[in-house]
Amino acid sequence: MRDYEVNKIMQGSPPPQKYQVSLENWRKYPHCKWSFSNVRDLIPTAIISESRNKKIDFNKNLVDLNALIINHKGMKSNLLSILKKCDTDAFLVMHKGVLKYEFFDNFTKENTPHIIFSLSKSITSLLVGILVSKKVINLDSPVSTIIEETKGSAYEHATVRNVLDMNIASRFVEDYTGNEQIFKDYRASTGWDIPKQTTELNFLGLHDFLSKLPTSDLEHGRKYHYCSPHSDLLGWIIERASGKKYSKIMSELLFEPAGTIHQSYVTVDKWGASRAAGGISISPYDLLIISELVRCYGKKNNDEIIPSSWIEDIQSHKNNKCYLNQDNLERFPNGNYRSKWYQTGFNDNEFCGIGIHGQNIWINPNKELTIIRMSSAADPINIKTEELMFEVFEEIGKTLS
Repeated sequence: MRDYEVNKIMQGSPPPQKYQVSLENWRKYPHCKWSFSNVRDLIPTAIISESRNKKIDFNKNLVDLNALIINHKGMKSNLLSILKKCDTDAFLVMHKGVLKYEFFDNFTKENTPHIIFSLSKSITSLLVGILVSKKVINLDSPVSTIIEETKGSAYEHATVRNVLDMNIASRFVEDYTGNEQIFKDYRASTGWDIPKQTTELNFLGLHDFLSKLPTSDLEHGRKYHYCSPHSDLLGWIIERASGKKYSKIMSELLFEPAGTIHQSYVTVDKWGASRAAGGISISPYDLLIISELVRCYGKKNNDEIIPSSWIEDIQSHKNNKCYLNQDNLERFPNGNYRSKWYQTGFNDNEFCGIGIHGQNIWINPNKELTIIRMSSAADPINIKTEELMFEVFEEIGKTLS
């Protein structure tokens, strides 16, 4: 929450009033409390289809965790209070394949498509893993051999693996304050923002922006540099390599086989380019279904939907030199970033996906635990709140085990 430190989150503060939502303010608090579960009313989208069998196929045995005490840096508060004061819209806990706890608030219910921002990257990676196993994508291929339009850009000599692991040498700046012009141009190219300043890139679509991304003097594969456009490029790679639209092949190879039960969607620019980096909206139950599929190494009813080797590599890839070689190492100082997922470096080998404004997939393989969180927090990134939530995840794991 903007201007709220963790101690205030723990102690409580009244939320602001709600106001009219528009494309100009949809990511600002408190407008985001409505807009994050109504994105298709603001931005063009493409449908990601659910399974034909729309029945919930996981077991529920709910327990009351509302009063669970979380002790974070000497301050104590119960779970329910933390969830509400951290602007949580949905919070689900699955243990050993059974849904044990659920929480919904604001405009979100179990079937409400809610935008998950950079968790979209993590889900896109799962689709890449499937396409790699089908030999549709080669991780060692230079991007420009798949997408000729990227010649002359930062991507020309980068490989698909470089794209997956965020170690492209580029001059892009991931600036959520919105001060950097290149970030303004990027957001405008996706259709997420109304251009505030007239530049050439404001009037081009996402693919045009990607094909002109400026390079830096560094080498690819040397330094972790988080840049959302790389994951949008991954969506373009998927389309060019497969010959199918991102939303359609995502439906066919992941969402339908996984058994999702509600319709999802992804935002597109004015030319129909999918925002694979952050534009997926999915219901809480369906995000849980896909996250649990990851915990189970891609298998559902003995069918391997995602290659287990892909998930094992995400979870246990050892070389973290690129990740540690970053400008501001705040998140997971003993961790790693592999194929759009984070290794935490924590004792139980937890790995996770993280999206701005408080979106989480948390998987503890040792405790057979899967947690998802959807939120409409004011701050795109708040490391103190993240640390609080990691403490919440760990305490729930201890309690259920």
